[in-house]
Amino acid sequence: MHTLSTRTLSALAFDRGEEYDPGQPMAAGLLDALSLVEHARPVIGEAGPFERARQRTRERRQCNAVPSWFSVDDLIAAPWENARERFV
Repeated sequence: MHTLSTRTLSALAFDRGEEYDPGQPMAAGLLDALSLVEHARPVIGEAGPFERARQRTRERRQCNAVPSWFSVDDLIAAPWENARERFV
């Protein structure tokens, strides 16, 4: 665990309702809280309804996207072609 600044330690002590003096030894309760924080891991659960809706929207957009084989140049006629030859 990295060393916390006095400002961080003071904020943690304040959140716990304790006083923090850098010149004095740390309170036992604050040391216990810091030892628990050191081993904490994020809790990752299932995606919520908003995230699931966002994923469905993203999937729909990908399905409606322009195909990779399509080229805009296919729509632009060459200088030697006229519209009737190109699209009829």
